[in-house]
Amino acid sequence: MFTAKKSETTSVEDLCRELQKEGVEIRKQSLQERFNEPASNFMKKMVEHALSNKLEISSKKIACKFERIVVNDSTTFQLPEEYSHKYKGCGGGGSIAGIKNQYCYDLLSQEIIDITVQSGAVPDVSYLLQDLRKNDLRIEDLGYFKVDKLRLVEEAQACFLSRLKFGVNIYILEKEKYKQLHLLDVIDKMKEGEIKSIQVYLGEKEKFPIKLVLEKVANKLANEKRRKLKTDKQNKRKGISKDRLIFCDVNAFITNCTEEQLPNHLLRECYSLRWQIEIIFKAWKSFFKIDKVKQMKIERFECFHYGCLMLIIVSTRLLRYFKQWHLKKHKEEISDLKFFKFIVSIKQEIKEVIKKQKLVLSRFLDQLSEIIERTYVKEQKKNKLKPLTILRNLA
Repeated sequence: MFTAKKSETTSVEDLCRELQKEGVEIRKQSLQERFNEPASNFMKKMVEHALSNKLEISSKKIACKFERIVVNDSTTFQLPEEYSHKYKGCGGGGSIAGIKNQYCYDLLSQEIIDITVQSGAVPDVSYLLQDLRKNDLRIEDLGYFKVDKLRLVEEAQACFLSRLKFGVNIYILEKEKYKQLHLLDVIDKMKEGEIKSIQVYLGEKEKFPIKLVLEKVANKLANEKRRKLKTDKQNKRKGISKDRLIFCDVNAFITNCTEEQLPNHLLRECYSLRWQIEIIFKAWKSFFKIDKVKQMKIERFECFHYGCLMLIIVSTRLLRYFKQWHLKKHKEEISDLKFFKFIVSIKQEIKEVIKKQKLVLSRFLDQLSEIIERTYVKEQKKNKLKPLTILRNLA
């Protein structure tokens, strides 16, 4: 029924042949000239339009104390150096040109909240909070750590969960005076497996009250964290302090969640949900080949890049549809990676179906559901909880 095809780089000649099938006769040079700034801006607007049109799915959401669990992160890849005037890279051992894609989505509904294309050198911390709502839980990575952002989440009556950034000054209130907390002294007195919750304050001027939760990890895990810290490419060019290595003895989380909303013993499990976005980025690069860029004029690259994001949006909407359908019918998850790999292999069939009437689309989805039901269920990995299990623990 579905024929898998290998992903290949599309040449201008290939595009001319595709257009010919649609009744459009155009020469290679003429098409090349149409890859210009207006075309690039049009493709960008198409992505924005696709994101603004949400897919309504009438199925039961996963029961949870939060309305949404929002995760965001970025993926960056290098570009030809000729693009550096528009897409500046970080340099160092890599290209002076690079592009960054910010991605923000809701774990509960699988709805995409935002995709933003940036220059590769733009720091994550400058990325603004997207679509902040009451009763959200925002799971933040250290690259986005900023006290002012945490305040905004609190003011919106939402919750946040983040790791504590090493070196940030934290304070406790003693006898109506703020006193800096020496975290390493606290860590030194903790026993393996102990979880300690402390009311602390962030900010040099206006003190922001939050809950700090420390979990003393096993020596084996702490040593593994130290090893990764030392081998990280960013740390190879600078020394690592003794205090920073000691900090590896704990998992340190900060949150404004109450114990009732998110128990301390579930913080680590909940934070691990953030890594689902890494699976998505793996699919982007492995199957959609978003990071495979050959030499071409920059406007053509931009059109291709936004076109790839359009395919990702369509595929993610299909994933969302089938995830909720399968969850309702079988109370099981389907695998994101397996699904994306399959969808990319039949993208030509999807393209043809989209052009036809709704009845054909309905039959197509029914055929897909039969295959997904048999083949693409998420496997249980040893010593790891499925995301669905973690989410149900938060109910």
